Order: sequence, then structure tokens, then C-alpha cells
Amino acid sequence: MVDVKQLTPLSYQLGEGPYWDETNQYLLFVDIMKGDVHRHYPDNLKQQTIHVEEGPTGDSVSFALPVEGKPSYLVVGLGRSLALVEWPLDAPDTLTVKAKAILHSVDQHSPTNRFNDGKCDPMGRIWAGTMAAETAPGVLAKHKAALYTLNTDLSIATGVDKISLSNGLAWNKEATTMYYIDSTDYAIYAFNYNAASGKIDNRRTVLDYKAASLGDDIPDGMTIDNNGNLWVANFYGHKVICIDPQVGKIIRQVSLPASNITSVCWGGTDYSTLYVTSSQVGISEDKVRTDKAQGGVFAVTGLGAQGAPPTNFKVDLSLLKSKIN
Repeated sequence: MVDVKQLTPLSYQLGEGPYWDETNQYLLFVDIMKGDVHRHYPDNLKQQTIHVEEGPTGDSVSFALPVEGKPSYLVVGLGRSLALVEWPLDAPDTLTVKAKAILHSVDQHSPTNRFNDGKCDPMGRIWAGTMAAETAPGVLAKHKAALYTLNTDLSIATGVDKISLSNGLAWNKEATTMYYIDSTDYAIYAFNYNAASGKIDNRRTVLDYKAASLGDDIPDGMTIDNNGNLWVANFYGHKVICIDPQVGKIIRQVSLPASNITSVCWGGTDYSTLYVTSSQVGISEDKVRTDKAQGGVFAVTGLGAQGAPPTNFKVDLSLLKSKIN
């Protein structure tokens, strides 16, 4: 039986970026517009929060990814910048921090852009994309953003340009295919992926949302299971859908009590729990006040599927140290 539970009574304005920390067994996620990063320990329900001070290109915090070999370090999307912050495990439960270093800033042509989704590929590079400022969910200037790769030597490259709203990223277990979402295209794409070089090519459509009769649902965050199926958060859709990318078909869906589902990741001791974030953006104040599921974070069990441990950012630590100094 599929079971959906809200982790805590807390809810978030724009919950995003769920990431399961394998070593410490906690769920990491962000509240983008508030500039907060949270870590939740399911075993004892402990929750800690850091607020990241505004950086040179904005105050949004769109994702947080641990650094391999430096468990207190996180790379975050801070406005239009990739920044390094420090968050020790023994820190107070609430804390305000300032970026230790700005690694790169992008999209100088569009100063109101910000980073959105970010994730590490199988080799430990960070892939992170930007988006223009929204006037409403999914309503924004088109083709002013890009998908970037932060390499392990701290160099940065553009993977895809002229996109609108960068979202969900996933790689198959053979590390030959990268899946990607540009939300306002209402489509899920696949690319050939070269793990050694980090290069992608041969973009093709896995699922067209309009052709699949998904109405006004917007494809958002995404993860992949050990069978190669994609699990996609549907903003406006009250649900997560599971897609077989080999045939481009929806094979199941999971209903959630929140309307605006933003992202998903596998976690738990055996990676059979699907963690799901959601948003209050676009929902009336009355509904947010009376329905605490809106903007909630959920744990979904009983799916009969499992994921794999995520990859941390495998940066050259000596180069990272020089950035701090």
C-alpha cells in the first residue's frame, strides 16, 4: 500500500531541492525565496535551518549540494551565483550564515535571473540551470536562461543555452543518458551523455505533456529509480508521475495532498522512500492558512521502487581552499 505522510506540520513558501545525505541520514532541502536551507532527520524528527545572507547577485537559495570530503561544506545556488557555505553538524538549530566564497556568477545579460534546479552527475560535477523572473508560476521571459556545468576543477561551462526555466535532472545507471526538463516547454528531454567529458548531445523528447493530456500541469523536479523509470513532480498537478522513458509513457501516478509539487528524491536507509517538496506560490492566503499540506514536505512509501545514493560534488579541495582564501 502506498502511504503518504507529511514530515512535520511545517510548510514552506517554495520548497525545493530535496537531497538525501547518505552519510548522516538526513533530508536536505531549501525554501528558495526565503533563502533558507533545511535538514530534517526522519529518525528523531530533528530539524535544523540556516538562512543564507544575500549574495552579490540575489538572495534566493535554489539548491544545496554537499562537497565530497568536506561534510560541513555545501555549494548553493545563491541568486545567479554558485556559492560555498559552511554548516557544521553541531551548529545551533537555527543559524544565519554568509557565503564563504562565490565560485561563479552567470547570466550577466539578465540580472533578474536566478539559479533554479541543481544536481550532481555520476562523476561529481554540478549541473545547475537558471530561469528568468516569474510574474506567475511558469510565466516568464523565454530563452534567457541556460544550463551550466560546474566541473571538479571549478571551471564552468554552458551545457544548454536559450532555455527558459531549468528544472529536473537525472542520469541513467549506465551513465549514458541525461534527462532534463525545461518547464515551459512542457516536455521531458533526453540527451546522450558522456561521463568522461561531461558533454551532452542528441536532444530528443521523452514525454510531451500536452500530448499526454496532462492539462495545465508543469513538469518540475525529477529523479530516477533503479529500473530506469523517471519520477516527475507536477506543479499544479497534485501528483508525481512515473514515466518509462524507453517508450515515453506514463506508467503510474501518485496523488499528493498539496497542489504545487516541486521536486522529488529517493532516500531512507534503503532508498525506497520518495521525498517530495511542494510550494505555496500561486495559492490563496486563505488556503495556505487553513491547509498546512500546501508547501509541505512528504515521505511516500510502499511504491515498490528504489533509487540509488546521490553523488556529492567531487571538487579538487585544494582549488576550493584557494577560492576561500
